[in-house]
Amino acid sequence: MPVWIIAVQWLSRSILLLLFFLSIWSVATMLRSSRLLKKADGPSREGADDLEKTSQWIESGQWDLLKEWASQGDTLHAGTARVIFQTGSNDATQVDRAVKSYLSLERSRLEQGLTILATLGSNAPFIGLFGTVLGIIQAFGALGAHLTDAADIMAGISEALIATAFGLFVAIPAVVAFNVLSRKLRSIIVRSEAFKDHYLSRVQGGQ
Repeated sequence: MPVWIIAVQWLSRSILLLLFFLSIWSVATMLRSSRLLKKADGPSREGADDLEKTSQWIESGQWDLLKEWASQGDTLHAGTARVIFQTGSNDATQVDRAVKSYLSLERSRLEQGLTILATLGSNAPFIGLFGTVLGIIQAFGALGAHLTDAADIMAGISEALIATAFGLFVAIPAVVAFNVLSRKLRSIIVRSEAFKDHYLSRVQGGQ
């Protein structure tokens, strides 16, 4: 068998191995991103409950309760409150800049896994397609060299198509996870910004 056919055959099988490792990486990234976002949002329903609770404290001027809650919480919402109080100022521009800086850094940290998922979702099908093309080249190369018959060619093409299926198997969950987690991240950021705006409107209105 010609050396180039053997090389293409092993390269196409290497693509399958690559896709297998990418699938493991994708699942690990999903779990890590989900864990980070859950920590940033708090347990189920706690994020929405915290926004309602802190809004009531702001409206009633219960700043001591708000500061105590902010010092003990580890969610993005609590972190935003800590940044506001750490500025030591009620100047809207200063508070707004401090919160934007904090949320930008946190968004960058939380989006790292989402970038990986987006990349895998976009490129895994093409990697699988590349493996399929190599498998078909190998099959027809063997047929052209009279090294196999038509039945073996059909079997080879069928095997080559596995790479495309595997690529989709990696990409589809990655895209779904990216969309779900991106929506959750946006929701967390929006709640933190809403808290900041509510605080500033109350403080500025009380002056």
